[in-house]
Amino acid sequence: MFKVGVNGFGTIGRRVAEAVQKQNDMKLIGVADVSLSWRTHYASDNIPFFYGLREYGLNENEQFETSRKTFSDANIESKGTILDLLNDIELIIDCTPKKIGQANKDKIYSRNKDLHALFQGGEKASIAKITFNAYINYKNAVGEQFIRIPSCNTTGMLRYLNSVQSVSDVKKVIVGLIRRGGDPPEPNVGPINDYVPTEIPSHHAEDVISADSRLNGKLITHSVDVPVTLMHMHNIVAFGNFPSREKFLDTFYDDPRMVVIGGEEIPTAAQIMEANNRNNLYQIAILEKTIHIQDNILLFSAFIHQEADVVPENIDAIRASLGHEDPQDSIKRTNKSLDLMDTKKKLESYFPVI
Repeated sequence: MFKVGVNGFGTIGRRVAEAVQKQNDMKLIGVADVSLSWRTHYASDNIPFFYGLREYGLNENEQFETSRKTFSDANIESKGTILDLLNDIELIIDCTPKKIGQANKDKIYSRNKDLHALFQGGEKASIAKITFNAYINYKNAVGEQFIRIPSCNTTGMLRYLNSVQSVSDVKKVIVGLIRRGGDPPEPNVGPINDYVPTEIPSHHAEDVISADSRLNGKLITHSVDVPVTLMHMHNIVAFGNFPSREKFLDTFYDDPRMVVIGGEEIPTAAQIMEANNRNNLYQIAILEKTIHIQDNILLFSAFIHQEADVVPENIDAIRASLGHEDPQDSIKRTNKSLDLMDTKKKLESYFPVI
């Protein structure tokens, strides 16, 4: 039974913690967070033990007392600090804001050679030897002390481009990302009424290539931030030698971490999320009516639920880091525990290919 903790209980941390609790080979020992919010109260009600985060600059006694008082004043019992949590676990999943993970690695995690840690996509690829994807480099990650889980957009691209490469010879890929401005519970994140383009190329291609070297020299990405919160949208243009459109559909149909969205008209992000009761969509949603092949050019579009698609990768990375050597076994366990096939069948029945 793997003993796991989560540091940071925001959008990703909460979902990862809940996913760990659904695994029959893992035990969530507790979570840690630095600030009081509705999420803190949620954690204290739903997680075995809650830990106030260590405050730098104080000695350890002051850290504990300051943390305990902060949370006890809000009627939240804190078992201790992040240091106490780390003493009781084998692996910490760091879901803190970007750059904080690197500081935590340098100041806390690296002190313990037996402690393993996962970091999220806000951190630079240099934080770990492996930028992880369960399909592509699971075996390379087995036993690694530090592993980075790439961002939601990178995870999405790694999945669907792996499917494309499995049935075709890809020469060049251009991905245009339409990025949501903020997550639904972030009212202060913009843009509010604007389109915000990034430089071309955007950083996403470099991030994908750090996990999948097959795309080195082949992938270009660009992005624009827009005032929505539901999901990201990707528009893919690939050049190469491609099989039939039906072959691509079969490839996407066969993958529990993809869902093929059909319908008489192309559904919107809001419609897909509503059909899923606004629950976590761990899969990448491929829009069937956008798949088009002409003159060695492949076109299609996909939706990425930025709050959820990285969760399965975190679960698989826990197993890899702590020595579970079979990627297919891990993927099957994760898919089953998160009900991925049930979600896939449901949505594909709601939006059938006509």
